[in-house]
Amino acid sequence: MAAPTAARKVLFVEDESALRTSYQRFFEGRYTMAYAPNGAEAMRQLTAFQPDVLVLDMRLPDTDGIALLQRIRETQPSLPVVVTTAYVSMEPLMNVLDLGHSRYLVKPYDLNELAAAIDAAG
Repeated sequence: MAAPTAARKVLFVEDESALRTSYQRFFEGRYTMAYAPNGAEAMRQLTAFQPDVLVLDMRLPDTDGIALLQRIRETQPSLPVVVTTAYVSMEPLMNVLDLGHSRYLVKPYDLNELAAAIDAAG
């Protein structure tokens, strides 16, 4: 029998291909997944894929994650978002901006920790 989260649709917005591959391998069979390597593709995938949870890297090649999250909040204010970043110093900024993220993880993090954050989101 499939895990209860198997039907959960997760959009990973991550520009590092090695990390995307790790997500794909680790979460295969657990979630229905889509990937976006940049903000423009993330906006397309939000409409096409309609995720239940968004995993958003703060540093992207075409935009920063804060600007992207602000755009997402305009159309999908209740979408659960797990923010990931390599920058510990961004956490206070995320809290001040109150962009409605469900969890904040600093790289490197354990994929089990990310799974727990995704499962708890929304």
